[in-house]
Amino acid sequence: MRTLSLLAAGIAAWVLLPAAAQAQATAEGADKIRLGLKDWIATHLATADKSVVFNFQGPITVEPQGKFYKAVIPKSEILFTAEGDTARLALDPVELQLTPQENGWLDTVATIPTTYRVVTDKKDEGVEVTIGTQALRGVFAPQYHAFMSLDGKLGQITARSLDPAEAKGAFKVDGLALVGDSKAVGPDTYDSTGSVTLSGISFIDETGAQLLRLDGATLEGKAAAANMAALRAFSDKLTDLQKRYPPQADGEMPKEFLTDLGRVFQGTPKLFDDFGVSYGLTGAEVTPGEPDVEKVTLASAGFGVGLTGLAKDGSTFQITFDLAQLGIQPLPEFGQFIPHSATVDLALTNLPNQALLQALTGMLDSSATLGPDQAAEIAVAQLQQAVMNGNGALEIRSFKAASPLTTIDLTGTLRPNPKAPLMLTGDATLVVSGLEDALEAAKAAPDGQEMVQGLTVLQTMGAQDTIDGKPARTYKLVVGENGDILLNGTDLKPLLGMR
Repeated sequence: MRTLSLLAAGIAAWVLLPAAAQAQATAEGADKIRLGLKDWIATHLATADKSVVFNFQGPITVEPQGKFYKAVIPKSEILFTAEGDTARLALDPVELQLTPQENGWLDTVATIPTTYRVVTDKKDEGVEVTIGTQALRGVFAPQYHAFMSLDGKLGQITARSLDPAEAKGAFKVDGLALVGDSKAVGPDTYDSTGSVTLSGISFIDETGAQLLRLDGATLEGKAAAANMAALRAFSDKLTDLQKRYPPQADGEMPKEFLTDLGRVFQGTPKLFDDFGVSYGLTGAEVTPGEPDVEKVTLASAGFGVGLTGLAKDGSTFQITFDLAQLGIQPLPEFGQFIPHSATVDLALTNLPNQALLQALTGMLDSSATLGPDQAAEIAVAQLQQAVMNGNGALEIRSFKAASPLTTIDLTGTLRPNPKAPLMLTGDATLVVSGLEDALEAAKAAPDGQEMVQGLTVLQTMGAQDTIDGKPARTYKLVVGENGDILLNGTDLKPLLGMR
């Protein structure tokens, strides 16, 4: 909901610093804060295309009260418009206690409304959200338009449909926590981490049956050497572009927008050295109540992406994934082949930073004259050339999966090589165990004939090995500079119809 953005919009810039000495609140400071709040809401919450509009029932008030300011954002109605339909959210006042610090930042304690009701023009269509407990605090830096720390908790969150027929249904969250921590590493530059954690999540349908339960879900972010001044300037330029170039009737952005966007990227200094985001969940249980699938459980799962080395000539893009204790009841046909656990760690290393930026800005700049499709084709060709001539690699650092019958473990490295016949070289090793058990299960399955054929070929091509005392098959693939494709020393080109 939009009001929560008053505390959460600065999540990407969380920084937790030691509290500075307090400064005295003044009438002049109150005026600056009032104007700043008005501008911040207009800039970050309302939208240029009027798809989100705030109608306040009175002015924003800020009063000095000794060491702090008391600010009240008045009662309001927010209109959300999409495809001709409008939804309305009536909000009670938001109260802020703002204590100025010597560095000009504001230690902020917020009290937000406890009930949010979104309604539409259609009868019984809408949702009501209630919050049972709250404790919200952060440190806001006016010069960055961002919260520099957040330590917030919301509890007993419940969302219900306004349709009487769905009165038994609800989406519930026992707790929501916002936490950030970081340190200054230079002028306007910070290393920071932050997280949003949900606990006790459940979804109950209109019959009162629980369809989903999650013990917890987490979003975590981190940035190294984040330039807060540059991030603020970059954000302001993007906001200005959106105001100057509203979407056209067909939903597309004007061509001139892409040209100016390219100039913004070209003129923007480095925003950070490293950046990463990860998502995770624990204790999942889904009970759809269908005959084929009664219950799905999962101990944990996670996904992450990261970009490191932007301050260097080459950067690394990394993707990670993990899965633990996936269970399906009853087990479907071929369910014994479905992985119940997995880990993946892939990386593209030594990506040419300057060439990537030039390709991106060139594509945006030429889109106005050449059109987006042709500009993208040229950019892709430029990127391929830059990567091919670089010293990068695709590293399969880990690719493991285990099912009740089999386990696989793949590692390897592939490198672009313009001098090689196949334009790449590298090697990879795959270890598979449990093939014998998988073959027996496939033979016993009514529709397992094709799987039997595939597993037999796989078993034949592998070299016999022993892993942890169990029989296994190993597959060592080598792609050479002379164009050879060798599997366990055997040339695969004839099998692939190649010379």
